[in-house]
Amino acid sequence: MRRQNRIPAAAAALAGALALGATVAAVNAETVHEVQVGPGFSFSPAQITVDLGDTVRWVWAGGEHNVVSGAGGDPDGNFDSGLPVDDPGLTFEVTFDQPFLDDNPMPDNVYPYYCEPHVLFGMVGDVTVEVPDTTPCPEDLTGSGLVNVFDLLTLLDQWGTCADPGDCPADLTGDGLVNVFDLLALLGAWGACPD
Repeated sequence: MRRQNRIPAAAAALAGALALGATVAAVNAETVHEVQVGPGFSFSPAQITVDLGDTVRWVWAGGEHNVVSGAGGDPDGNFDSGLPVDDPGLTFEVTFDQPFLDDNPMPDNVYPYYCEPHVLFGMVGDVTVEVPDTTPCPEDLTGSGLVNVFDLLTLLDQWGTCADPGDCPADLTGDGLVNVFDLLALLGAWGACPD
């Protein structure tokens, strides 16, 4: 009886699995969005919406500029390209991944920024980060798999304006308030959470 050599079949299976893994990684790759800094007194585009995990790359086109997070000339410390420079082709990048958002929470994941020497000329912009809702049942505030009286009590306990909009699970509508609209959303999901 002759034995079959199984090494080529195993190698082919391993190569196929690696190729599939590389394909999946390429499909899930983050996007780099470019924002032109100058010339003149503008960012282009000034407002940009990105997905969680994407990178924004500011590219200097001319003029002495910088990129500072904050609004109205008031830095918030989330990111800063440094002193203003006139260096066409210079780049500055920020990756808006979950650790960045966790370390630098902003209402509605909107990150305003400006150019220090030109903020009074309207050289401002903002990055909005869209975060997918990974909670299959956001109305289940207690994590029990059911929307029931305990979730209702949790919602009522958080009633009113959210002290920290980034950490206000009972704000089901995302408007910074726990109110009748959130109550209606909770009641509309009453019962077992979908699988």
